Amino acid sequence: MNRIKNIFLLLILGVVVMISCDDDNVNGFINPFEDVDYEALAISDNDSIVKFLSTHYYDTLNEEVRLIDAGQSSMFSDSENLKIKDVTSNDINYKLYVYITNIGEPNSSKGNPTKVDSVFISRNELPLLNNSISFDPLKENNQVWWNLLPTFDFVEENERPLLGAIEAFQFFKPGENITDDGPITYQNTGKGYIFMPSGIAYPSINYVPRQPINSLFDLIIVYKVELLDFVEDTDHDIDGTPSIEEDANGDENPRNDFSDPTNPNLPDYLNPNIR
Repeated sequence: MNRIKNIFLLLILGVVVMISCDDDNVNGFINPFEDVDYEALAISDNDSIVKFLSTHYYDTLNEEVRLIDAGQSSMFSDSENLKIKDVTSNDINYKLYVYITNIGEPNSSKGNPTKVDSVFISRNELPLLNNSISFDPLKENNQVWWNLLPTFDFVEENERPLLGAIEAFQFFKPGENITDDGPITYQNTGKGYIFMPSGIAYPSINYVPRQPINSLFDLIIVYKVELLDFVEDTDHDIDGTPSIEEDANGDENPRNDFSDPTNPNLPDYLNPNIR
C-alpha cells in the first residue's frame, strides 16, 4: 500500500514540475537558445563582417578574396562594388553586405531579378569564422533553380533560399546563354559574395522545441554566388499576373496580402482567383 502511495506522490510531483517549467519550455523541453541576446548578436555579427571586409581585398587576377598584405584597397572601401542594404527580421535591424565581382551581361533586355522571381544560380556556402572564409563549403552546387517565394512545391528546409540571399539577388544581372547542342552554358554571369549576419541566415530565434538543432544556427554565412539566369515577372499561380504585382499593400512582400475572403489563408500570389 505504501508503495502505491509513493508512486502516486511521484506522479503528482512530476506533473507539478512539468507545469512549473512550461513558462520557459514546452513539456519539459528547454529551448537551448532562450538566453541568446539577438540584438547584441546582430551588432557583433556586423562588426565581424566589417572587420573581414576591411582586412581583405578581391584579387581580380586570380578571382579570389585575399587578406591584405601589401596595402591593397579593401573590399569595404570599394564603394563601387560593395552594396549595403538594411534588412529587418524578427523586429531586429541587420545590414546585408553584397560585394559584386561581375554585375552580369545578359543577351536580352533582362535587368535585375526582384525578390519574388525564380533564379537559376550556382553557389558555395561558407561560414565566416575567425576573420576567414577559407573553409570547405558547407554546401555547394551548380545550376539549381530557386523560387525566392514559397510555392506549393515541397522543398527541403535546408535548401530554401536564406533571407539574406533573397534580398541580395537584386544587385546582380544574369549572364548570356550560349548553349548549343551540349549542356546548358552561360558566360558573363553575375558573380559576387553575399555576407549575411546570422539573423538573416540560420537564426536560432526561430527554433521550435524538439526541432533538430542546426549546426549553422547563429553563424555568419557567406555565399559565393553566380546568377546564371532568372524568370522575369515570375507568376507563381499562373494567373497571368506577375507575383510582384500581387502586392496589395505595396510593401514589396506579396506573402502578407490576402484579398480573397473565401480563402483567407491563401496569399494572393498563390491564388489564381486574385489578379
